[in-house]
Amino acid sequence: MKKKEIEKLLLKYQVLQEGHFLLSSGFHSQYYFEKFRIIENPALLTKFCQIIKNKFKNKKIDLVCGPTTGGAIIAYEVARQLKKRLVIAEKENEKRVIKRGFVINRNERILVVDDVLTTGTSIRETIKALKTFGAKIIGIAVLIDRSSQKIKDFQYFAIYKKAIPVFEEKNCPLCKKYLPLERPGSK
Repeated sequence: MKKKEIEKLLLKYQVLQEGHFLLSSGFHSQYYFEKFRIIENPALLTKFCQIIKNKFKNKKIDLVCGPTTGGAIIAYEVARQLKKRLVIAEKENEKRVIKRGFVINRNERILVVDDVLTTGTSIRETIKALKTFGAKIIGIAVLIDRSSQKIKDFQYFAIYKKAIPVFEEKNCPLCKKYLPLERPGSK
């Protein structure tokens, strides 16, 4: 699927929204990606996860891991399509942990999957949790990359990438225009 086709789907399903948003990172942005518009539509989620599956199907993957909440749902569908096991990285005391009896054997090869990359915190925390088991991260895949950063050390893939500036409140041009601030998502 080409970038323009994906962008059309993101607009059609109201995943890509324009306004003045407070992101979970604390930054302000003119654009917001509502990942749950993808997740609520199983056919669209299946299609996007199939793109990830096809990108990594020739890698020797033992399991797929995603951080809660959205990343875990996406990781489940990628794992289902790859016919691999799933583990979930949950937030506990300001870090990510693997619990609930999930087993990760030393040197197992893991694909880390997440929904939207903004600052990379969820992915870094997930990788740190996986490394405590001696696991090998063989790749990282996200639905949407809205960051301007580069992912190093791992094979990296984003279905849709669009670098979108984020602002601290004190430097936010949208605040200076007195545009109403929306607080989407879980916070």
